[in-house]
Amino acid sequence: MTSAPTVGSARTRIQRARAVLARQIVPYQPRTRWAGPLISGIVLVSMLITATLRQGHQEIPGPTLLVLTLLAWLPLLFRHRSPGLAAIGAVAAEALHLIVMPFTIENPTAGVVMGAYQPVPIASMVAMCVLATRSSRLFGWIAGVSAAAVLLAVGVIAQPLSLLATDMIVFSIVVIATGTGVVVGARRDTITRREQEHREEAQRQVVAERLRIARDLHDVLAHHLTLVDAQAAVAGYLLDTNPDKAVEALVDINRHTRVALDELRATVGLLRQDSDGPDSREPVPRLDQLDRLVEGFRAANPTITVTVTGTPVPLASGTDLAAFRIAQEALTNAFKHAPGAAVHLDLAWTPERLRLRIHNTAAAGSETSDPVPGSGSGLIGMRERAQACGGTIHAGPDPTGGFLIEATLPTIPTDPTSARAR
Repeated sequence: MTSAPTVGSARTRIQRARAVLARQIVPYQPRTRWAGPLISGIVLVSMLITATLRQGHQEIPGPTLLVLTLLAWLPLLFRHRSPGLAAIGAVAAEALHLIVMPFTIENPTAGVVMGAYQPVPIASMVAMCVLATRSSRLFGWIAGVSAAAVLLAVGVIAQPLSLLATDMIVFSIVVIATGTGVVVGARRDTITRREQEHREEAQRQVVAERLRIARDLHDVLAHHLTLVDAQAAVAGYLLDTNPDKAVEALVDINRHTRVALDELRATVGLLRQDSDGPDSREPVPRLDQLDRLVEGFRAANPTITVTVTGTPVPLASGTDLAAFRIAQEALTNAFKHAPGAAVHLDLAWTPERLRLRIHNTAAAGSETSDPVPGSGSGLIGMRERAQACGGTIHAGPDPTGGFLIEATLPTIPTDPTSARAR
């Protein structure tokens, strides 16, 4: 009645111990198929050579010594698949070797010399080095010192005190092998961590570039297509009553579509990394092109006013582009969502910052166009642009029924090397 819980609890403890051991040991990933067998062969040859020279001169090992040598070497075949069990097997086999060592001396009158322990502790050194390489530093040191202490204790108990120095040497070289494994494992972890950091940084840059290009595509297409839609509505409305104005609207449609295609081609060129020539890409829009931007809107909505206060100062290239795109997107949103409303664009310059304020009154209604529902991508893009250059932005309706967008951008860049005078 009581045996079942005892067996169950023992199994539970064993499973927990295995789980802890598995978390401490890093899975082995062989680089070549022949590296592991080659190293195993080299270790076996080294153990047989040291066993032959154990008495200080060449002497073929007897059957008992040969069996003990192979018994200590066999666990090393599993050092990568199960480094913990391989280390336990190697240490146990070499501890057994130390216990039965007096029976392996062919010439008892020669006495027990320093080399009589050979090939101990080669197998333990290799096993503990591999275990320390594959495990955490603390676990590797605990396992290595414990293995060295076991061999030291067995040597002190089973061998005469005259070989205490040899026991200490065995202890020391096993600890040294463990330390070597810890250093190799730490270096491997550092390299792995750096590679992971590089991959993550590259991924972050890819995501950031995707967001930047998505913002550019949204701004370009939303701006020009909104104007095209408005001009098309105007042309259709005036086609019968005022053909000359309708023709002007059609000319504006042609101009906006051409500009949109040029900017779209330039943005797609960034994705393809084309280098067809210096004229294959349009220059990056800047705030000094704001007048041309406003004129394009005035062709469809003459109620746009621009006010500039203060003295303009140089901006970093990223801030300059952000200011232009925020103004472009804000004007586009006002035109889309409040057709016929008056729009006020204010630029207030100070030595430290640029305050960009775009305000539109409530939609006045229009016979040629209706408000267009938005997705919110434009506001998100404006906020991302402002934050990327260290600025802030506020967007929302005002009590009068209109909409206000106010961005504050630094005129002095955080990184002086990124600044570029206009």
